[in-house]
Amino acid sequence: MDEMLLAYTDRFRTAFELTHRKLGQTVFAKLESDLTMPQFFMLYMIRKEGAPKQSQLADKMGVKPSAITVMIDRLVQSGHVIRKHHETDRRIVLVELTELGEEVLKKAEKVHKEVTASGMSQLSLEEMRIMVEAFEKLAAYY
Repeated sequence: MDEMLLAYTDRFRTAFELTHRKLGQTVFAKLESDLTMPQFFMLYMIRKEGAPKQSQLADKMGVKPSAITVMIDRLVQSGHVIRKHHETDRRIVLVELTELGEEVLKKAEKVHKEVTASGMSQLSLEEMRIMVEAFEKLAAYY
């Protein structure tokens, strides 16, 4: 790899990771929630997977099933999720968002869009166009 590409790669990674972390922290602070960041991520994963098994969530998050059980227990206690048995195989326990869990995610998405828009407003229209098109191109590559 040539030196210029390596230099830009390092700068991109540093800026991307820092922006991602600060964006997440800013959104989380504005939510003023009792939930932790991993709990928000868990709610997001439950929604994305559509009533998954706990073992599925553990696999997706790269943790042991026992860690998922503790986190799900807390989300059940706080009213964000429920556990329910599979319709045909009662041995399988699924996890679903409650109305409260869905509301929390909708609020987080709204705040995320607002915070992102606030940051992007610091760019000119041309800079926004270039950035978005470049990210779309990278996303298509991977």
